[in-house]
Amino acid sequence: MNQLDLSPKEQQDLYRDGFVVLRGVVPNKDIQRAKGVIEAGMNMTEHRLLPPAELATHPDVIGTFKQSKLATILKNAMGPYPEVVSCQIAVTPGHNKLFGKPTPHVDGSWSGLLPTNGDEIEPVRGRPRDPVPYFGENDDKRGRNDGMLWQDPDRRISLGSYTALVGVALNDQRRPGNGQFAVLKGTHELVEAAFQMQRDTGSVIGPEGTGWPRIRVDPETGKPQLNGLPATVREVLPQLAADAPTLDGWPWPELTPVCLDAGDAVIALHACPHTATPNLGPNPRMNLYFRIRRLRPENPLEGLRKIGHGVSDHPDRGYYGQFLDFPESYDPWQTSIDKLCDHWSEWEFTKEKASPEVPGETA
Repeated sequence: MNQLDLSPKEQQDLYRDGFVVLRGVVPNKDIQRAKGVIEAGMNMTEHRLLPPAELATHPDVIGTFKQSKLATILKNAMGPYPEVVSCQIAVTPGHNKLFGKPTPHVDGSWSGLLPTNGDEIEPVRGRPRDPVPYFGENDDKRGRNDGMLWQDPDRRISLGSYTALVGVALNDQRRPGNGQFAVLKGTHELVEAAFQMQRDTGSVIGPEGTGWPRIRVDPETGKPQLNGLPATVREVLPQLAADAPTLDGWPWPELTPVCLDAGDAVIALHACPHTATPNLGPNPRMNLYFRIRRLRPENPLEGLRKIGHGVSDHPDRGYYGQFLDFPESYDPWQTSIDKLCDHWSEWEFTKEKASPEVPGETA
């Protein structure tokens, strides 16, 4: 792949589906260097949500993005962004079912200890009826995935956000069922519409807002579960499953597997719900993920290393959850709400190039 821009077909894929796959965008020598660093520093038979920081910030690991054409392609399509300083290393060992059924979600929410009984959950907002054991005295308890219940002190917004999730494959994942990153294809516009509805009704934006209980009771098991999707997206899951092609080795038809080879990459909108999936094969699935937010020049704190650019899904806060000191002239959380409600405003190519149809191209 020699181009430094998304092709018209790739633009249309991203615009229509909420994600796009770029083939062969990271050189094999860079893939092998990153893979060697990770294999030397991690147990490939163990699933870890948070690998060692020295690996996630290693130049050979983040170099798969920073030193490849991928960085320029994204800049040309999206616009400028702060320097990437870290990433998520996502290894799913072979024959690992993760936690069972995949759980598609919009990034940025809290995850933590849940009640065991559905009767303990208040149904509208999805909060425990006695929240203190789960959320803490002031609703500021951190979850196991580094998420927070609220992004702002006034509790207007309950999930972090960014512009693009970029995934780089370090090994062959072309056969469905080998731990693929998977998406709810085409539902990004439903997610944006859910944010708009919440804004227009004066609701919290995100979980605990209108149409999005934070914790839901699974109708099949009766057990509480984290709810990463607004109700309007969950309603279309049966139709997504009905419309999907049958894939050997893929038991989750509502999900579209992103089948990558080493050196391939995927770019997905923050608004495109996604999930890890069980690895039914013998070899570890090895991906790197970079969470990129378009530069906000009016933000005087852009680029601070304490934000964790590249790995953080909550860049209006410090990576470890600390509140940052913004001047009165800049409201970071209202800015994020505005962007969640207009996600294409953060992309350059859509201003003139994106349209429902690309002449000469077919889906």
